[in-house]
Amino acid sequence: MAVCINNLNVWLGSAQILKDINLQFKKQRITAIVGPSGCGKTTLLRSINRTAELEEGFRCSGKILLNGKNIYQSRDVSGIRRKMGLVLQTPVALPLSIKENVIFGARYCRGKNKQELDEINERCLKQAGLWEEVKNKLNKPAAELSGGQKQRLSIARVLAVEPEVLLLDEPCSSLDPASTKVIEELLIQLSRQLTVVLVTHNLFQAQRVAHDTIFMMEGTVVERGPTGVMFSNPQKQETRAFFSGLIW
Repeated sequence: MAVCINNLNVWLGSAQILKDINLQFKKQRITAIVGPSGCGKTTLLRSINRTAELEEGFRCSGKILLNGKNIYQSRDVSGIRRKMGLVLQTPVALPLSIKENVIFGARYCRGKNKQELDEINERCLKQAGLWEEVKNKLNKPAAELSGGQKQRLSIARVLAVEPEVLLLDEPCSSLDPASTKVIEELLIQLSRQLTVVLVTHNLFQAQRVAHDTIFMMEGTVVERGPTGVMFSNPQKQETRAFFSGLIW
């Protein structure tokens, strides 16, 4: 297993957001996390990435293990965040060129020279399915890209620091169907190399791309299993209600 979560509890101030979470995320698989708004999906991703602790009043108990090592015992927080790459819901284009967006992390975190950075830029744009669209305008402002292109640019920037796990929080929520299809195909390709964890409100998206699905409610894991089984024969009443649209 790439990531194991054991008895994770998370509080923000006096409010408990996550309650006794026990999960495993497998290598070379896509896991979708679904559930009603406010059930703790994003907090779970940000706890894995160690950015949740930036929130005032954050505290946690339990363990999150990456390759058997507890990430909350590591003093190298930036290193953990590089290994657990997080792509946010809203595409982020830094006020820089397309190329500088991609190599931003690699330049400052890995100390690469110009040739190495050029190679990283091309490789990651190709991995993100963006190279052919931007290869002749790498020095143009990234702000000129479309929403779907900016989201793939965000993925390329994360890939440039060579993460072991790719975490995505509603990466297609603001995209049109064509851009969504491109992102989904990209995630399927990336899952051959990485552990991919996808938070989504789109149940059809989960069925299309995820090997495994987790259903959460009120900060707890209600049910988890292979995606086909989860959608064809959920065991819990709450899961059936959510999948049928009775809970949202």
